[in-house]
Amino acid sequence: MSLDILNTLTPKPAHVAAQPGSFAFTSPVGVWADAGAGDVAALVQAELGRATGLAFQPADAATAQLVLRLTGDDAASERYTLRVSGRGVEIAAPAPAGLIHGYFTLRQLLPAANWRAAPLPGVAWRMPCVTIEDAPRFGWRGCMLDVVRHFSPKQTILRFIDLLAMHHFNRLHLHLTDDQGWRVEIKAFPKLTEIGAHRPNTGLGFATTAADPHDGTPHGGYYTQDDLREIVAYAAARGITVVPEIELPGHARALTAAYPEFGCLDTPVEVATYFGISRDLVNPLPRTVAALETILAEVMSIFPSPWLHVGGDEAPLDHWRNSAEIRDYMASLGIASAEALRTHFTAQLAAFLETHGRRMVGWDEIIHYGGLAPSSVIMSWRGERGGMKAAQAGYDVVMAPVFPTYLDYAQDEGTDEPLAIGLGATLEDVYTYEPSARWPDQDSFARVLGVQCQLWREVIPDDAHLEYMAFPRACALAEVGWSAQRDDFAAFQQRLAHHLQRLDAYGVNYRPLAGPRPWQKGGTGRKAYQPRFNLK
Repeated sequence: MSLDILNTLTPKPAHVAAQPGSFAFTSPVGVWADAGAGDVAALVQAELGRATGLAFQPADAATAQLVLRLTGDDAASERYTLRVSGRGVEIAAPAPAGLIHGYFTLRQLLPAANWRAAPLPGVAWRMPCVTIEDAPRFGWRGCMLDVVRHFSPKQTILRFIDLLAMHHFNRLHLHLTDDQGWRVEIKAFPKLTEIGAHRPNTGLGFATTAADPHDGTPHGGYYTQDDLREIVAYAAARGITVVPEIELPGHARALTAAYPEFGCLDTPVEVATYFGISRDLVNPLPRTVAALETILAEVMSIFPSPWLHVGGDEAPLDHWRNSAEIRDYMASLGIASAEALRTHFTAQLAAFLETHGRRMVGWDEIIHYGGLAPSSVIMSWRGERGGMKAAQAGYDVVMAPVFPTYLDYAQDEGTDEPLAIGLGATLEDVYTYEPSARWPDQDSFARVLGVQCQLWREVIPDDAHLEYMAFPRACALAEVGWSAQRDDFAAFQQRLAHHLQRLDAYGVNYRPLAGPRPWQKGGTGRKAYQPRFNLK
């Protein structure tokens, strides 16, 4: 069998040693798993059985074609060893997470048809003999998905999880609340979804005022708590932790539209239909903080993630300064400024989450206000300096700079591209991003947990557009996060050209390397290419 498939693995493994010969699964495929690896065995049997049409079933270790072995020496490890010989396949790892990564690498050794939902006739499920020893560079390899600006049904998220797992991502950051909608059911506050989960229409392009052109079409949706528990379980089975984001104190207009008493204005507001920075903050008064703690407690009951993201970005404090009630509250605390009150507010959230065993995550503005717990994590989005400052102050950091990790920016400057928020993040820009390149000292760089790409959806209105903007750039960022040693970009492109056959089999609406397909172009209508910002 040709060994060319070994040169298509994405992200690139740490060490690949080709061996002579090949091995083919034949039905029935016996699977043996160590105690503690039963969930991984179930995933393998269900997914490969469906795709290949072969009967994957339990067997003893001596006769199994596929062995899943736990070495048990590091429960937090994601490393694995994958061995394919003429007798069968063995995946060995210290922990189930490593077995999962080994399984997804195994699927890349098989014909791309194993990513289809049903078997094709005549496919031989053969792979080359090889030993692969692999481990990730970073422990946080994330993707942020905004389901507020444009809502995605549950099935889209499950599909997206499959694609993340294929590329060894291990964090799905769900942006669940914002000015334009509230997407998580909170039983203590039902109006959050009754009122906050929908809007009468949506601004076209990057509309920033109600006077800008709108589409006239109602938009909305939310996830029940059981929907989200299903998403969490589905992701966990594929080695991915779902990190929820509840934006506070800004980006909160959907919350204050549902419950005006938690806002700062005497007049009610509606869920926003346009984008940009809203001045509609929650107020920092005790009744509101108590309500927020109730909301966060329900969120924590759904998401077992050690991390809970509270946003903290783009929160102008004018309404706090202008509220007589808030000024009186500041005076009662002996707080002299809105900025100091913001520190107090952040400290309350951080303490509450820490009491419940969770780590607060915030966008990098939050580092400037203080009030953080020592365990807080800073997500550096306004370039890299915020992350550097946070790391030098002793906080863990996730690198998520606008350039080049914001995948809502266009993939090329050509006018054929569909609607994007701005110019500036090519596939090469993403692949050649090196988080340590401008870091001032290696001691503080040790605080960098990893990297994350962002899919903000102001101008990504549907699922096909979402996949187009995400792939193949997410393939490139996956390698930034996983592979300690990367190829040059030309070599990556050669591997990626083959890897895209796997995305074809899964039916992904990715952007081809040569540019958009005719039906992916922006045209002259609502998806016309009108970049508002320029990253470069």
